[in-house]
Amino acid sequence: MAHDDHYETIEIANSWLHDGLYQSDGTLRWEGKPDIGVMRSAVYNLFLLGLMKITSAFGVEHLDTHMYFNRFVHALLSLLPVIFGYRYLKEETNERTAVVGGVLLAAHFLMPYLAVRNLVEMVAADFLFPCLYFATTGMKRESDSDAALAGVLGGIAFMIRMQVLMALVLVPIAMVIRRRVWRQATVFTIALTGMIVLQGLIDTQTHGKFLGSFTNYIVGNLGAPPTIPGPWYNYILLIIGVMIPPFSLLFVGSVFQWRIIRNHIVLWLPMMAFLIGHSVIVNKQERFIIPIFPILLVLGCVGVYYLRQNEGWHDRWRRLRLGLWVWFAVINLVLLSAFTVNYGHRGAVDPLVYLSRQPDVRKVLFDCTERRMFVPQSYWQYDRSGAFTIYSNLEFYQALAQGKLLSFSPPDYIVVFSDTNLIQHQDLLTSMLGKYKLVHHGKPSLVDIVLNKLNPKYNHRNESWVLGRVK
Repeated sequence: MAHDDHYETIEIANSWLHDGLYQSDGTLRWEGKPDIGVMRSAVYNLFLLGLMKITSAFGVEHLDTHMYFNRFVHALLSLLPVIFGYRYLKEETNERTAVVGGVLLAAHFLMPYLAVRNLVEMVAADFLFPCLYFATTGMKRESDSDAALAGVLGGIAFMIRMQVLMALVLVPIAMVIRRRVWRQATVFTIALTGMIVLQGLIDTQTHGKFLGSFTNYIVGNLGAPPTIPGPWYNYILLIIGVMIPPFSLLFVGSVFQWRIIRNHIVLWLPMMAFLIGHSVIVNKQERFIIPIFPILLVLGCVGVYYLRQNEGWHDRWRRLRLGLWVWFAVINLVLLSAFTVNYGHRGAVDPLVYLSRQPDVRKVLFDCTERRMFVPQSYWQYDRSGAFTIYSNLEFYQALAQGKLLSFSPPDYIVVFSDTNLIQHQDLLTSMLGKYKLVHHGKPSLVDIVLNKLNPKYNHRNESWVLGRVK
C-alpha cells in the first residue's frame, strides 16, 4: 500500500530474521535510518519478527507465503475495535444502532483493506479503541481493573504509534470532567506511565538510550521539511470524503451535538485532540489520521441515534434520511468490492514472487530506468548479492564500461518495470546482454488500472515484465 507498509515494517523484520537485530557496530539494523538514529519504536517490528519465526518453524521460506499468516493475524487484531465498538454502542444506545455500528466498523470500504496492512497507524487503532472502551467502563463502574487495562492497552497503542499520546493524555482529564473519578483517572495514568517506562527500557536496549525512539523522532523532525505538506483543513476534507458525501455531512456533523460532547467525552476529547494536533502539524499524510477512524465511526452512530431521538428534522424528513443511507450503502459496497480484493503494488511484487519459484535464479537485473522505485527484493530472496538495479540508461552504460556488470552478465533474468515500452527496453538490454524471451507479465491491479484511467499523467499502471535468458 505504501512505503511504510513494507519497508519500515516487513523489510526490517525480515532482515532481523536473516541477519540479526544488530549490526557489527552494535547499532540496531534498520535500513535507511537517518544519522540521528531510528525514529520508530522497535516493538511492532519485533512482533512481526515473532510471526516470521513461527512460520519459519513450520518450514516457510518465502515471504509471499508468510504474508498470508501475517494478514490473518492482523485480521484477527482488527476485530478488537469491531467487538468493543459494538459493545460500546449496545451499552450506550440500543441493539439496532450497535449492529449498524458493528457493520460499519467491519465493512466500511477502507476497513478490511487497511485492517491487514502492516501500517503502525492501523495496528495502533486496533488497541486505541479498546483502551477508550475500558476507560469508559472504568469511569462508569469506578473499576480500577478496567482503568488499569485501559492504560495498558493505550500503552500498547503508544508503543506501536507514539503519536497516539496526543489522544491518550486527555483520557484521564475526560474521566474526571465526566464523573469526577479521580481514583480511576490516576490508575489509568499510572498504568499508561508504566507502559511508557517499559517502552523507554526497550529503547535503551534497541536504541541505546532511554526513550530513544521518542526523542529521536522529536529531534529528527525539528526543522525538517514536511514529506507531504497540506493545509490545516486537510484531514477535515479527508474525513468528509471517506465517509462519502453528502451522507458524511450528516454523519460527521452529528458528532458535534452537545449530548455527544457531554456524555461521550472520553471518546470525543481524545479524538478531537488527535485531529487538531495533526491538523496543526504541516506534514499531512492521509494514513496519519487512521488511529481515530474507529472512534469517529462509533461517535457518528451515537450522533445519528441522538438525532432520531430528538424527533426534529431528522425524524420528520424520512425520505431524505433513507436516501442518504441508501446512497452511502451502495457507494460503500462498490468501493468495498474494489478495495478488499486489491493487490497493492501488484506489478512490483508479482515478478519477485515469480522469481522465488524458479530453481535457476542466481543473478537478476532490475530495470527501473522508466519508473524509479524501491524493489521489494525480499519477496525473491533476502540476500541482495545476486541482484543489480539500474535507474537510468546512462548508469547502465557506465556499469558496463566500468566492468561492474561482469559478474552479472549475462543475468539469468531481467525484470523490466514499464507500462508500455517493453520492446524498447528489451531491444536495448538484449543488444548488450544477449538473447532473452518474455517469461512472465506482472499485471496491474484493478485499482491501478482505474487510477491510471482517471489520471494517467500521475498514476502508473505499475506493470512489470520478466525476461528469461535463452540458453
